[in-house]
Amino acid sequence: MAQTQLQQAIPLSCATQIQERHHRSVQRQCQVFAVPPTAQKIWSGLKTFVVVERSGIRDHQPFYERHFYISSQILDAQQLLADTIGHWGIENRLHWVKDVTFSEDFPPRRGGYAPVNWAILHTFFITIARKLGFRTIRRAQRALSNQLDKVFSFFV
Repeated sequence: MAQTQLQQAIPLSCATQIQERHHRSVQRQCQVFAVPPTAQKIWSGLKTFVVVERSGIRDHQPFYERHFYISSQILDAQQLLADTIGHWGIENRLHWVKDVTFSEDFPPRRGGYAPVNWAILHTFFITIARKLGFRTIRRAQRALSNQLDKVFSFFV
């Protein structure tokens, strides 16, 4: 249904952003479409379909992605584009730290609940490090490794 809207309907609003940094060039385009009455009968409260397309060069390779979203609100494409970029910024910021600093993609502890438990502890430590104002997680690890009283003070 959303693909049909993309091909046939006129968007309520559109926004485009081009970003070049870290040896990457990314163009993002957001389009907001009104939901046809047939879809509103299926999903009560549904107001808009949102299409976000990303294309560009990443690691010297071209890429193209298209994502569809649904919403119960009618929002501006510029705001939705900023929101999706902000969401991935948060997601990538945490994911990168967990991968690089804690090697979560290749955990030495496997089986049972161990990976989940360690992920919770890593997230907790990242939160503490950022709350204490450390510039890097590595620096926080070195500074707090022998100061468990300071770390445990967050529990009370």
